Amino acid sequence: MRALRAVFLFAAAAVAQWWWSSHLALWGLAPQLLLVLTVAVAARSGSNPGMAYGFLWGLFLDLLRAQLFGGNAFTLMLAGYAAGTVRRQIDLSDFVSLCAVVFLATWGYFLCYGLLGAVFAKSFLWPGWPAFLCDPLYNCLLVPLAARIAAGPRGGRP
Repeated sequence: MRALRAVFLFAAAAVAQWWWSSHLALWGLAPQLLLVLTVAVAARSGSNPGMAYGFLWGLFLDLLRAQLFGGNAFTLMLAGYAAGTVRRQIDLSDFVSLCAVVFLATWGYFLCYGLLGAVFAKSFLWPGWPAFLCDPLYNCLLVPLAARIAAGPRGGRP
């Protein structure tokens, strides 16, 4: 049952990210649901599940946008590792602290992906100032939903 739930979570989140970014984006801006869910899963279950979900969701994002293949997978995997490691020092069951981690993880995601572009694509891959300034706020709006999804039906592991 746990494996079936994991496959459903992966597929539903991937479709939701694709749908939201292609059909519901406001002024070209859309929250990064997969980043928020990666941080929420890592905060709930630890680094290893967060890294696994982050890597697979990142591969999905890399397939959608063939700009720097593997960049999203690596960056989301790092976000899962960081959130899973930080949960030992910070109580991420609280929405405020989880929102702060998601806020900082969004900026870290942008900077890490840009640096990967500078190394491998010969140019810093910058999302633009509107995305850099607004996406962390959009992502924080998704934190309660992501925390509930990561907690599972009975508050267990995803």
